[in-house]
Amino acid sequence: MRFKSEIKFALLAVLALAGYTLLAWQLGWHDRDFTHAQHGKKVAAVVFTVFIWLAIRERRERQQSGFIEFEEGFQTGMVVSAITAFANGVFIAFYSHFINPGWLQRAWEWRKAGVLAGLTERELGRPEASATVSQMLVFDLLLDPIGKVLMGMILTTAIAAVLRRKRV
Repeated sequence: MRFKSEIKFALLAVLALAGYTLLAWQLGWHDRDFTHAQHGKKVAAVVFTVFIWLAIRERRERQQSGFIEFEEGFQTGMVVSAITAFANGVFIAFYSHFINPGWLQRAWEWRKAGVLAGLTERELGRPEASATVSQMLVFDLLLDPIGKVLMGMILTTAIAAVLRRKRV
């Protein structure tokens, strides 16, 4: 199977992201105080980086020469990114509808209450601009996988460029 490593590392990345989401839920970050919920994007970036790196490195090591062309590394990283992004999107949709329904609405209400109380976005722990509830509920779920693929493309470009060299 051509994409065996890519599928393996993508599924491991989804498990790591799902595990983090479930841990955040159990710690109350998606129910009561959303101050720490913002770290999910940082965790996702680290998870993406690690698993793209591992997939490209494994593909490089499978090569007879121990060398991988940039194009091969880029393809591997993009397959990992795409599978991870869309499989994680399915998990987040499941999480948001069945495991912790209404958490995005509660997060938005929490942010809204903080803004109305005079807190800045930075004091709320979210430096990006506030979104409307429809954007939080609809666009985050729809555009998040596309954003993750774009983030994966950027990470993949850097990682494939670094790992294309022979291992010393």
